[in-house]
Amino acid sequence: MVLMERAALECVMEIEKHAYDLRNILVVCGTGNNAGDGVAAARILCERGYRCTVFLAGSEEKFSDGLKQQLLILQSFPVTVVRAGKDSNTALKHFHPARYSLILDALFGIGLKRNIIGIYAEIIDRINQADVPVVSIDMPSGVHTDSGIILGTAVRADRTITFTTGKAGLYLYPGAACAGKVNVRKIGIPLTEELTKSCRLYTIQRHDLQYLPHRDESGNKGTFRKILVIAGSRSICGAAYLAGKAALLTGVGMVKIFTEESNRTPICALFPEALISTYSDGTTELKNLESDMQWADAALIGPGLGTGETSHRIMREFLRINQTRKLQTVFDADALNLLALHDDLIGQISFPAVFTPHVGEMSRLTGISPGDIKASAISIARRAAEEIQNTVVLKDAATVTALPNGSCFLNRSGNSALSTAGSGDVLTGMIAGLIAQYPAYTGIVAALAVYIHGKCGERASVKYSEASVTAGNILEFIHEFL
Repeated sequence: MVLMERAALECVMEIEKHAYDLRNILVVCGTGNNAGDGVAAARILCERGYRCTVFLAGSEEKFSDGLKQQLLILQSFPVTVVRAGKDSNTALKHFHPARYSLILDALFGIGLKRNIIGIYAEIIDRINQADVPVVSIDMPSGVHTDSGIILGTAVRADRTITFTTGKAGLYLYPGAACAGKVNVRKIGIPLTEELTKSCRLYTIQRHDLQYLPHRDESGNKGTFRKILVIAGSRSICGAAYLAGKAALLTGVGMVKIFTEESNRTPICALFPEALISTYSDGTTELKNLESDMQWADAALIGPGLGTGETSHRIMREFLRINQTRKLQTVFDADALNLLALHDDLIGQISFPAVFTPHVGEMSRLTGISPGDIKASAISIARRAAEEIQNTVVLKDAATVTALPNGSCFLNRSGNSALSTAGSGDVLTGMIAGLIAQYPAYTGIVAALAVYIHGKCGERASVKYSEASVTAGNILEFIHEFL
């Protein structure tokens, strides 16, 4: 009951802080303790002089003890209570959410497992059609807490006030689209070390960037490491440029691009700071690759590389040399497609690596359908990282960075501006640049790169609009976060 009171008070304080129209408030409740939070919030709002109506959906025999107690207390206050009970059709005749200035959603909390049907589905549909601001308590009703999938239907909230910690379903799509702005409030539940270790799910915030070490003022370009970018093909030049430029902008001292000979002139024009090493498509000669790998401190391979015979040969040669060279490597794009096409390649990776698949590439690598990957992104990324004992960055609207020890980072930065050609190449370069400089913290700096990439997308969308951002625009803002 103490936690319920504190949850309700935090909701009221958050609602008042954001200046909603509180003239006429509807609190929609189910039958569990989430509904108890809603009833307690209605009482506190009433105490503060606001007009409230509580709509109780569901049969009274299913009410939790906490909800029953809150309803007993509420009897002493001038709050209208409408009970749906067993005659749901009659109750729904009096359910007109569009008449109110604010709706509090307290139908379901964090324990929902089944699809919503019947009166609850009708209630949610009417809420969504009401064109009234909605604040959900703990979770938007209908969103699965852990996966973010929609269980039949879901409330589309403007804001969700959740307690103690965030929940994955608030940040994974499509649930994130229903959650609106998320506020995490403390209500007295301790975050014990045991709980934190068992969860192993984290997010990055801007203040975490302070943990990146300061640059050595006495350093030189060699001090800040050298990256080999193996990217591009006869028909694709931009991917090599975007990945290499992003790596340089993270602070590495030197970038060399290993690419097809026809890319030399455009890359020289676009990226004069880069060194260039080339091969000719269709030849068997890759004489520069081994010396380039000896020169480098880290590598990235895959953007725009293609999956033809020459690309396959480059991949095999890279893996052979790196058996002894042991460069930390980022595998992206066509490097991942080559791993999926040739089963024997993955077994040759015996060095530190970061794999950066989007959902389609992850599906090709694992044989799991894209839909199933989206529904279980965290667990699938975690399992993959543990199996290969390397970091996996599963890219989607909410990217998951999984470490070999089972820890995962769920990214909350970014917007639709990042859904543009070449955006992934920029991210690959940023990851490679940071792991080259901070090789002892591969998984964490990969998560930091994902966060910075998202923030760059946000900044670019302010300047250009979400619809108009290009991958090159994302590069413009990397400096703001390092």
